[in-house]
Amino acid sequence: MEKIKINIMERYLLLLDRFVDKLTQSGFAERETIEQSYLFCAGFYIKYQSEIERLTFSNREVVLNFLLFSYYCYINKIENDMIDKERMKSICSSLIDFIINNGSRTEKIYMHEKKKYSANILKKELSIKEKKRKYGL
Repeated sequence: MEKIKINIMERYLLLLDRFVDKLTQSGFAERETIEQSYLFCAGFYIKYQSEIERLTFSNREVVLNFLLFSYYCYINKIENDMIDKERMKSICSSLIDFIINNGSRTEKIYMHEKKKYSANILKKELSIKEKKRKYGL
């Protein structure tokens, strides 16, 4: 099978689509699906922030900008049989409403997820240094 090179924004949309699909199949209510999807969006952005910022921008509403940019600029570049575009349109619309209507909450979620990710990276780096010190490498 031929390997297809997928842009980071296209990868994000494909993964979000599959994430929402799994939540829907698991019987999550729409509100829970939206909240969990926002958490997914924030986490994905934090993890790939440096790669994404090379493509886009950096400002306070990064998750909203990231969501809008990826949807509007990349949704039509993905084959129809790879993604449910109508569902993505609906989920993106709901995510936008969620972000706008829950400004302080979404900001807290973003900051919490960023701290968790940074702490995890630091923990891994310290673990590597500790192992090197322990084994004299």
